[in-house]
Amino acid sequence: MSEITSVQEDKMQDVVIDPIAEKDVETSAEDEESGMLHVHTADPSLASDGKTFLNTLIAFLGSGVLGIPFVFKETGILLGVFTLIFVASINTFCMLLIVRCKYELRKRGEEVNLYSDIGYAVMGKAGACVVNIAIIFSQTGFCVSYLIFIATNVHAYLGVPREAAVAICLPLLIVFSLVRHLKQLAYAALVADIMNLTGLAVVYSVDFEFMAYNDDQIKFFGVISSLPFFFGVASYCFEGVGMVLPLEKSMRNKQNFSTILIATMVIITTIYATFGICGYLAFGEATKDVLTLNMENGGEKFNFLTILVNVCLCVGLFFTYPLMLVPVFEIMQSWIHSPNTEESLKKDDVQRSESLAVNRTSHSRTTCLRSGAVLLTGLVAAGVPDFGPFISFIGATCCSLLAYVLPTFFYLHIFYGVNGENTPWYHDYYRIGLLLIGALGVASMFHGVLVALI
Repeated sequence: MSEITSVQEDKMQDVVIDPIAEKDVETSAEDEESGMLHVHTADPSLASDGKTFLNTLIAFLGSGVLGIPFVFKETGILLGVFTLIFVASINTFCMLLIVRCKYELRKRGEEVNLYSDIGYAVMGKAGACVVNIAIIFSQTGFCVSYLIFIATNVHAYLGVPREAAVAICLPLLIVFSLVRHLKQLAYAALVADIMNLTGLAVVYSVDFEFMAYNDDQIKFFGVISSLPFFFGVASYCFEGVGMVLPLEKSMRNKQNFSTILIATMVIITTIYATFGICGYLAFGEATKDVLTLNMENGGEKFNFLTILVNVCLCVGLFFTYPLMLVPVFEIMQSWIHSPNTEESLKKDDVQRSESLAVNRTSHSRTTCLRSGAVLLTGLVAAGVPDFGPFISFIGATCCSLLAYVLPTFFYLHIFYGVNGENTPWYHDYYRIGLLLIGALGVASMFHGVLVALI
């Protein structure tokens, strides 16, 4: 699997998952020196900055925000804000490291497009395999949790069995899964953004109403022992490293990706911080682990608002689902992407047309694999009664590995390893900082595993 991944993913230049995707891409000496890629704007499959922003925003904005007020209750406002900013900063930093690794390897003649390509360049087949497995488990785990959230709410409010609710969602999700361009998913991302932000706006309004009646003493500094728990929750909320290279690769103006990513993370961090503070100020020490549980105790009016929030989040997660599976589809596509398809790209137009006709079988396999992946997430969501411990374990292992450990390890190896600058590690405080982030990721993995198993 990993051999195919490392060799055959290389030519896939866009998130279209299509063999003739990125024929308009060029690089110049200046672009390579700056670590950016220049792309012809004539390619209609590439996304504008605005659509990339929408896709990036929805990759980080989800139902995990409902648990942030509870951790603010545990840590206190100031300690909570500091921890949130710290986690957002190191997540953003590590995501940008992955982008830098990609272009550094390209400068050295490597054809790198995916996270697993970086793993292959650093660790060979084992590196590509580790990255692919972690991405598959983390991204599909998120999608299963989305379906469980939707099915649970449909069952609670309409009385529809959870299994039936999942089955109702699957046909349209399969249709979404067949979309080959991230640009085309921008409209789904727009719907998801609107619904998520609407749900959050309703919660803000409820918070402001409850603040007037809350007499609890507000903590600014809580217990230090709650920090690992907050770190895990915040890491889950900000985890999106698996989406970074697909999003960057789908852009028309790739040199703007870093700015868009940083701006998005600032917006998301602001939303999370204010949401956590307002929720804690509204309910004080009575704040529950999911904020909507507090709203349900406020009478008939707030019961309606709770339903409205959950409906908005369900719709938002439904339209987020296809975006989160894009990295998985890239990996699956590499399994069936034949060398003959790559050779066909070098032929003239007539020969290419004939070759593409022959490769229709490959497209059929792609359709079957994508549909099968969606059906598999549906089966897990419908058939697993208690998915919480599993997703906690996946979050503690795969997400920490992808977000903290591998980016720092790959960067250190590429820039300071055998082919790098080879200066003593203790002469470079930057590398010491990278090592500390990697160590923090390992510690987060062990803590999360212990919590999930106990």
